[in-house]
Amino acid sequence: MLDLEDLNRLTKQLQSLKRMRKQQMKLSDKSLQDMTPKQAQKVSADQSWLGMEIDKAMREAHAAAVDLGIADARTADSYGTVDYRPSAFHHYRHQPTKPRCRAA
Repeated sequence: MLDLEDLNRLTKQLQSLKRMRKQQMKLSDKSLQDMTPKQAQKVSADQSWLGMEIDKAMREAHAAAVDLGIADARTADSYGTVDYRPSAFHHYRHQPTKPRCRAA
């Protein structure tokens, strides 16, 4: 039953990654030169925040893949706390899910 939960977790992360990558491509296709400074700043900020969310989803998907046995575990320090700074004013600390083989 645990494999099914891990598979559902991986599927959810992959679907989320696919959606975010499409959104990232859409934002990247926009020409900042055709925008007002405020619009360009918003697109740039959206890309930064999206990059943070993509990285978090990639880490979660990797942990699920390791739990399923379809990916190799990374070193223990690879699963440590990650600091994100999506803007000059924001700082977030994220603790990614550790695969069961690294959880202690």
